[in-house]
Amino acid sequence: MHWVLLHSPLTGPAVWQGVALEARERGITVDVPRLPDLFAVAPPYYAELGAVVARQVTSDLGITLVVHSSAGSLVPMVGATLGWQLANVIYADAILPHPGRSWFSTVGTELAETLRGGLANEAVPAWSDWFVEGALAGLIDDPDLAAEFQAELSPTPRAFLDQIAPDLELKPHTGWSYLRLSDIYEREAQYARKQGRPTLRLDLHHLAAMTHVSAVTSALINLDRGRP
Repeated sequence: MHWVLLHSPLTGPAVWQGVALEARERGITVDVPRLPDLFAVAPPYYAELGAVVARQVTSDLGITLVVHSSAGSLVPMVGATLGWQLANVIYADAILPHPGRSWFSTVGTELAETLRGGLANEAVPAWSDWFVEGALAGLIDDPDLAAEFQAELSPTPRAFLDQIAPDLELKPHTGWSYLRLSDIYEREAQYARKQGRPTLRLDLHHLAAMTHVSAVTSALINLDRGRP
């Protein structure tokens, strides 16, 4: 197995470091690309982010791309940039690709309006500031781990969230499956199941890859082995 663990553009690679370590101990080759600060990226964002990921992937064959949260938006572009060599994609509490639509169109109206109303310097606040005080500590009770996650957060340009995703689709030979970590992503999990895709549910939370490393790693292995 060769996994590429891709973090959301709104967070950082610390989300995947624990899973990467455990997966390597289980004999899996793992790359953990680091996406750049979006303020350092010139639009069109999707093409540049796809190229950034491709430059950090150490093989172009037999890849399973595992994406978390908003990284689901990037899957078709990453696949195209890698020459469609993806063998499998696992969406881990992630949004699904939305060609022809913006990120804002994928979230509920209430959240979109809240974020638009809180713009400062044409950016939405850092992800942890979207929630009530103490919410992050409720997910990650290890203060060092929480600090590592928090240190990688920064505001997100509104232009990225408004950009229309490229009109790209996965190729038929690329399998995909869904790992639901929190009930926030139940709709996506149900859609995957209706499409006949392998689906697993862990009743944990959105950042469970950091706090329940063994459970998440085992679930990913099961989904990767069970690819169509």
